[in-house]
Amino acid sequence: MQLCLPHARIVADHFHVIQHVNKAVNKVLGHFATKEEGKKALEGQRHLFLRNQEDLSAEEEQSRASEASALPEIGKAWQLKEALRTWYATASADTATTGLDAWIAAVEGEGPAELRTALSAFGNWRQEILAFFDFLPTRLSNREVSGKNNRTKALMRQGYGSRNRRHLRLRILLEAA
Repeated sequence: MQLCLPHARIVADHFHVIQHVNKAVNKVLGHFATKEEGKKALEGQRHLFLRNQEDLSAEEEQSRASEASALPEIGKAWQLKEALRTWYATASADTATTGLDAWIAAVEGEGPAELRTALSAFGNWRQEILAFFDFLPTRLSNREVSGKNNRTKALMRQGYGSRNRRHLRLRILLEAA
């Protein structure tokens, strides 16, 4: 990308950054789900730690809090994920760097091993993650492109085995445009 467009700013989509952290939280849950105490406690409750705080009902939040007190490492992983989401929602271009550094320090100091492992992406993509805040008024995102890519993939799956590649190409162009 830099070779073809040397002056372009590469921005890491905040959705994918949070998704990366969510996968690490899911690994923490999986780690505890294999243990005897975690297996019983997490049965049917994993979704409480993978959903966003504002999407939980009062009853679900109470259940999540009691599970988190029983399994504090899972609770900490969820808190750190929510702290990253809060950082994205409240940081500005001026405060983004210090906020990210504080979050990384919290993960390094208190986070479960799976979350600390996920930090390598924050080192590799630091500038791209922080570049998001340079485009704050527009809340730059690639969700439209991702949506078109997903729709194109679905059309290609539907056209699997089709002999007329030109027809499939036209259908993709018409529906994904």
